[in-house]
Amino acid sequence: MNFLILLLTSIITFSYSDGQIKNLKMSPIDEATIGVKSKIFYFSLESNQINAIEDFEYNKNGQLQKKTYYGGDRKIIYHYELYNYDNNGKPTYILNYWSNIKSPTGYVLLDSTIYLYTGNLLTTENVTYPLAHYYEKYVYEYDGKYLIKKTMFHNEDLESYITYEYKDGKILKDRNCSKAGNITSTKEYKYKDSALVEIDYYTPRHETIRRKEYSYNDSGKIVLEKVDELLIYSSSLPYVVKYEY
Repeated sequence: MNFLILLLTSIITFSYSDGQIKNLKMSPIDEATIGVKSKIFYFSLESNQINAIEDFEYNKNGQLQKKTYYGGDRKIIYHYELYNYDNNGKPTYILNYWSNIKSPTGYVLLDSTIYLYTGNLLTTENVTYPLAHYYEKYVYEYDGKYLIKKTMFHNEDLESYITYEYKDGKILKDRNCSKAGNITSTKEYKYKDSALVEIDYYTPRHETIRRKEYSYNDSGKIVLEKVDELLIYSSSLPYVVKYEY
């Protein structure tokens, strides 16, 4: 679910005029992947074996309407997400259905996400897990120009938070912190001109655990994402993602 939330809300920034927040501005990754139809996951650049597929469907307004997740081919749907928007084009809720052979429809609603706004400003995100009987809440804080803090609650209990740092209007760094204020991980964003080309992930000891590198086509769209695991004790494997438009 966190990967989905990244698509719509992470690293949100806003244009600034006359001291007021005006219009939603997408994250660098979202902006460079507008209209993507499929993301194909491979184990390496040299591999032809597909690890996973994500397909994107859009409504007549060009808004993401459905996202479908597959395994190594498109024969089995693992889960899919449905999106809804208000008349101003802001996301209002997402429904996340997972494959379940015990369900009459073959799918069960695992979680639903509701977005709450003050004007055009996203302030709260509520994620409900009906089968598990709990919910998560994300609260967004701004400095009058940029998102500076995202706080996560499990039910009503504080779990963790993320702080954001900017430079020249671009996201530069974010830090995940425990509820006690200890840094649990850090991400640093690197650019070439205005294009995001690299994200480095750090452990609490500031060891580089993961690196994502992005390549673009002549239209400024991301076409390749390369993910390397840099620590031998990392629980994740490297992979690459090819974007199709």
